[in-house]
Amino acid sequence: MQLDGLITLRPDEAHVLSDLADMAGDAFLEELWTQELLSALPGTSHGSDRERFLSRAIILSDLAVGVPYQCGYCTPDGNGLMVGFRHSELAPQTWDALEAKAWKDMAESILSIEEQEALNAQLERMAPISVFDYPERLHAHDGQDFIHLINFAVNPETQGKGVGRKMLEAFFKLADEENLPIYLETYSDRLEGLYKHFGFEMLREYRSPEFAIYERVMVRKPNA
Repeated sequence: MQLDGLITLRPDEAHVLSDLADMAGDAFLEELWTQELLSALPGTSHGSDRERFLSRAIILSDLAVGVPYQCGYCTPDGNGLMVGFRHSELAPQTWDALEAKAWKDMAESILSIEEQEALNAQLERMAPISVFDYPERLHAHDGQDFIHLINFAVNPETQGKGVGRKMLEAFFKLADEENLPIYLETYSDRLEGLYKHFGFEMLREYRSPEFAIYERVMVRKPNA
């Protein structure tokens, strides 16, 4: 996708990708899904420094596998990052397959055996509230194209200055021109309210009795 006002990230921009991953990883430490995952770290790995390092590594691994397929976008000042894709441009590849590769590469390169066992077990427990291929399932038979936003981060130092709005509106413009629904997931009451303000509607919830948090799948219909 070419999006007005946003930069499409390239695989050869290692330094840029690293800086964006650092920014987004810090922002995602406040994200409930990330907190739930990292809460399973073994005692020897607990601590803000290790959690920050791993949060950044998770984002960088997503960028490493997604950017070659034009799944990464940022604002020119680097204060906003979006990982997302247009289904017709990614197919027949799937984001699930890319993310599985990202996790495997990251785990094998930086996690201890104890960390791998703990986090892999936590991911299995969190599977009922980690359904990220719902749009693909929904449109498997009707063939409708769509946009799926995976990760959305704004530099905490610039929150409230319109960075997030600028990024979303770039996607909205293309979606309205091409008649595409946009999907995303969130776990936060605050973000649910924010996305509703931008025209997203609740589509489905995924809950598990093991966790207090739950996944909300939301959609913005064209010209909402």
